[in-house]
Amino acid sequence: MRIPSFMAIPVAFFSFTLGVAVAADKADGKALYRDNCKVCHDKGSKNGEYSPLTLIQDQWKSFFKEKFDASHKNAILPNGKRLMDGLSPAELKALQKFAIDHAADSEHPQTCS
Repeated sequence: MRIPSFMAIPVAFFSFTLGVAVAADKADGKALYRDNCKVCHDKGSKNGEYSPLTLIQDQWKSFFKEKFDASHKNAILPNGKRLMDGLSPAELKALQKFAIDHAADSEHPQTCS
């Protein structure tokens, strides 16, 4: 089917913006947790062992609302990069969602292994 030329720009714009929104919504919280959190919070870590299963949903909500920024503002990943420089707001939201959705008291508790 051929799109009339007067509709091409709105259709292209809609497709592009929809694609961006879908990409942000599909940020993989589990992969982000594994790559950005587990590297410093794995078993035996001096920073403490944490996975979604470590806390209940209310504790994770409280952590992200009240403590995350202060406790991680200067966190350096093993690759030498600052944690907060590498996470977009959409990725941070995906991390939070993964931790809460898979907390110890959730319907689907899990680690990030």
